Amino acid sequence: MRPLAVILVLLLVTPALAQQPTPPPKLAPVVVEAGPFPPDRTRTEEEAREAIDRVPGGAELVGKQTIDQSRAANLQDVLQYVPGVLIRPRFGAADESQLSIRGSGLRNNFHLRGINVLIDGFPYGSADGFSDFESLELMDTKMIEVYKAANALRFGANSLGGAVNLITKTGYDEGLLGLRSEAGSFGFLKNHIATGQVYGPFDLYAAYTDTRLDGYRVHGEQTRNRANTSFGYLLPGGTTLRFDVGFTHNGENLPGALTREQFEQNPRQRNPATAFANEQRNYDYTRGAFTVRTPLGDGQFLEGKVQLNYQDLDHPLSFAVIDQTTYNWGTELRYLLSATNFGRPARLTAGLQYFATHQTDDQFQNLGNARRGAQIRNNINDAYTLGGYAEYQLDITSAFTAVLGGRLQYTRDTVRVVHNPPNDQDTDFFGATPKVGFIYRVAPTVQIFGNASRSYEPPLLLELTAPGQIPGTLRDLQAQKAWQFELGTRGTLGPRVSWDISVYDIELWDEIQNVNVQPFPGAPFTIPRFQNIPRSRHTGVEVGGDVLLIENILPRLGLGTTGDQLRARASYTWSRFKFVDNPTFDNNDLPGAPEHFVVAELRYDHRSGFWAAPSMEAVPKAYAVNSANTARTSPYVLGNVAMGYDYKPWNFSVFFQARNLANTQYISAVQVDDANGNFFFPGDGRAFYGGMSWRFR
Repeated sequence: MRPLAVILVLLLVTPALAQQPTPPPKLAPVVVEAGPFPPDRTRTEEEAREAIDRVPGGAELVGKQTIDQSRAANLQDVLQYVPGVLIRPRFGAADESQLSIRGSGLRNNFHLRGINVLIDGFPYGSADGFSDFESLELMDTKMIEVYKAANALRFGANSLGGAVNLITKTGYDEGLLGLRSEAGSFGFLKNHIATGQVYGPFDLYAAYTDTRLDGYRVHGEQTRNRANTSFGYLLPGGTTLRFDVGFTHNGENLPGALTREQFEQNPRQRNPATAFANEQRNYDYTRGAFTVRTPLGDGQFLEGKVQLNYQDLDHPLSFAVIDQTTYNWGTELRYLLSATNFGRPARLTAGLQYFATHQTDDQFQNLGNARRGAQIRNNINDAYTLGGYAEYQLDITSAFTAVLGGRLQYTRDTVRVVHNPPNDQDTDFFGATPKVGFIYRVAPTVQIFGNASRSYEPPLLLELTAPGQIPGTLRDLQAQKAWQFELGTRGTLGPRVSWDISVYDIELWDEIQNVNVQPFPGAPFTIPRFQNIPRSRHTGVEVGGDVLLIENILPRLGLGTTGDQLRARASYTWSRFKFVDNPTFDNNDLPGAPEHFVVAELRYDHRSGFWAAPSMEAVPKAYAVNSANTARTSPYVLGNVAMGYDYKPWNFSVFFQARNLANTQYISAVQVDDANGNFFFPGDGRAFYGGMSWRFR
């Protein structure tokens, strides 16, 4: 509990620190403006950060510079320094990752659940909450918002982990021609071309990205082809229309997880037990979205969103070849209000959402090398989710804001088994998730915040129908419920120091757990089975900080003029995820996440545009990968360095990265509770990457 004690002390002394060396000035009254809700797609980073500062809990914005100066191959590249966000790539520079916030989705042995991934505020995945990563293109993204847990209520999110919202580019964010090319170790090659223009009330953005990767491991080849477009129009009176279309062709080989012996023997090998199956995940994905936003009067806006996406999936695995076509569609109506209530400034966000999924799920025996045998499944799966949410903020004083909100959600899942034998099943879930919170501004740039909230997370269709659930019914799994309590502080002290600290406790009932079982005695592979944990607890501390260490270094050495600086930033996440009085596992650790996770960077910037940033990543303590806590990872420390040069007159940039300089053999991600002991996804060895970009206005 030592980290918790340290953070509680920081919370207590924050007001005193903020008052040094002079008392803070009186806060000016809050002025309600006619347009307090700038459009998400065209607002500035400063406006986006103002919205983050109105969240009574853990939230963060990742800006354009972070994205542009990274490799931008996967979410880890850009979210690494957001405390509390654990992103562990399963296949190196590929998109597929183990993504968890505050212990959400520890069952994620593949793909993603427990976190709402959004594109421009609209859910990217299926109606039941499932999503993956391969259709997200960071080169088409200008900002990323991270709202942890119930702090994602502004999007109607109700999952334990919260929401990650990618705000994509429009014609206002790109020049006539933008080019970027990257290359690096293990056959990594990424090329991006884009154009963006504004013609009076009309703006246009179009881009194409091609990515290739041989992979660190055998059978790790990956390909991505992504095209994204956005068309916007501003009508007289302030109404905006926007139409987005995107397409992704994804092809990836899956090397699988390894046992401890296999990992230590050769971390670059594929799983030998599943090599016969030629495991892959290939699909085409098309997305269309339309958004209209109109002012209703001073401080009032109405937003309407409609989205349709389609995925055609070919997914050979060891236990079956999965052939699915999935349609997802949905709509949302959101009302925004800034007004005066009880003589004080107030803000209201309220919305109605409807999402639906229709999926044809065919599965065939894998006869080897992805060849199809007899059909073993012919299902039609449907999911429908209807939700309503609202969040109300009232500035009770100029320094204290109270927040009250909640969500009601109804979900219905149906499965029609066409043969073997014909059978129809259905189940439904209903939950209410209230939230109360506060923000106290102890100084103009210093806040203390807190909230109490509930989450309600129904199981996914793929969890209800997983191979390990047979025989069974859709009603065998219960929805996951939780209460979360959070306290924290964030702020800045002049240009030198900024911080973001949160302490949380989450009490869970029926947490959904994935155990991978053998389909028959002696089977060389396992299949997923899902079950509920009666009681569990997640507690943690999230600390992020940035410090300006020294300015004008070269002049002090007599080597140049002013304009350089040295900064340090770090992110520390302490996680304690436990069973609670479990009849089988007592109070063991929940498997799947490190107790301590640290990243830190020392960055030098020169006004010429040159920058350099050595960094480190550490998991200083091994963590459990099975519920019995008899198998664990190994601790590790990685050393990295990045540098680049931005020549602004030409809009030209170059960058270079070296990763895992000591060529450390380490475990990046894990597969929990595997009956055959295939727990470990190795991280990449020593790697080098470089790239350049140029933009013509």
